[in-house]
Amino acid sequence: MLIRRITRIYVCSLVLFLLGLGQAFLGALFVPPDFQTAEVEVISNPKTPVPPVGKRKSLVFKEELSIGQKEGDENYMFGSDVFFNTDDEGNFYVTDWGKKRILKYDPAGKYVLTIGRQGQGPGEFQNLSVARFDKEGSIYVTDITSRRISFFSQRGNYLRQILIPDVFENLYITAKGYYLSSHTVPLESDAGMAFRVVDGFFNDKLKLVTEFHARVAVNKFPSGNDSTSMAKFVAGILSGIAYQPAPRHLLAADDTIYFGYPQDYSIDVYSPEGRKTKTIRRAYDPIKVKDSDKAYFTATVARPFLNRTGGPRSEDDILDILKFIEYPSNKPAYHNFTLMENGWLIVLVEFAAGDYSLFDIFDKKGRYIGQFKADFAAEYGWFFFKNGKAFAVETDEQGYKSIKRYSVKVKDY
Repeated sequence: MLIRRITRIYVCSLVLFLLGLGQAFLGALFVPPDFQTAEVEVISNPKTPVPPVGKRKSLVFKEELSIGQKEGDENYMFGSDVFFNTDDEGNFYVTDWGKKRILKYDPAGKYVLTIGRQGQGPGEFQNLSVARFDKEGSIYVTDITSRRISFFSQRGNYLRQILIPDVFENLYITAKGYYLSSHTVPLESDAGMAFRVVDGFFNDKLKLVTEFHARVAVNKFPSGNDSTSMAKFVAGILSGIAYQPAPRHLLAADDTIYFGYPQDYSIDVYSPEGRKTKTIRRAYDPIKVKDSDKAYFTATVARPFLNRTGGPRSEDDILDILKFIEYPSNKPAYHNFTLMENGWLIVLVEFAAGDYSLFDIFDKKGRYIGQFKADFAAEYGWFFFKNGKAFAVETDEQGYKSIKRYSVKVKDY
């Protein structure tokens, strides 16, 4: 019973930690969705596409603004897990997951106000997601621990809440009041802690309408109660998330849905009603996991997880766990994707910590039109375009976070 209680603490902490980051990292077994594909258009791009003359494009980013500092005013100091959004006026809403609050800044990067705080009451958080906006312009935030969606005005006033069953992570609300989300449900298992995770399109009652992808994760109980068994058990959890394919979904401004599972290089497009209409593919060469990638994972994921779960640990205990982490040979086919306001699909193919990010560009029809490097690392794929600008979270060598805004120029080459 002791082992099972310890296991439950580790696995539940893992789920909350990773879902709080917005990452669907759990190990997966692919279950094909059941829907009609007769009218699906497939756009296949070769490994080395050659766009027509005049159609090949690149993007050039130039940093305009940086928010965040290492010391001083705490309203500008971020924790280890940070993500953000912007409204139509260019204000920033920065989710500081560790401190359980949302910080608002004006378009010049000046602190305006704080939304919410840690707690269980209305407008308070035990866990919180990125801030998003409904059709009325209200801010909504999902709390997977309190099982609710909280709504605020852009002035930070609490408005209302919607209670949700189970865990719905990375949740979007469509203009018609439907949901795009990842739904996690615990399963009965004698082998360990088991979960079924379904990415899909849900109706206004949060009932599944269209299943994009489903997977089952099982974290086996430790083989013994000694320190080595426990170290291998925790390392096994981290091995299941280290550079493993993570499903991604995105709701466009017109409620078109984009979904990808980067076990291969393909992204599916769905109508606002949840019907698949297109698949965009590209042949590719797998990218190897290097020692520098392992060091980055250790610094940005493994150590923060170990420091916040399972109680105090000595450096020797942490090193014992880290040495048992197993890494795949190759990275996922891509890390994330987003849309430009002109309809182009931008896919983050690779990022090197503190160095660069490599992106592919596809036009509105899904045809490859270029590739470019940016001289920043879009940490775990957190980047987007809005109001004609590009935005990303960056981390320096010491782990400090900053929020960046860039001007964007389209370049022919």
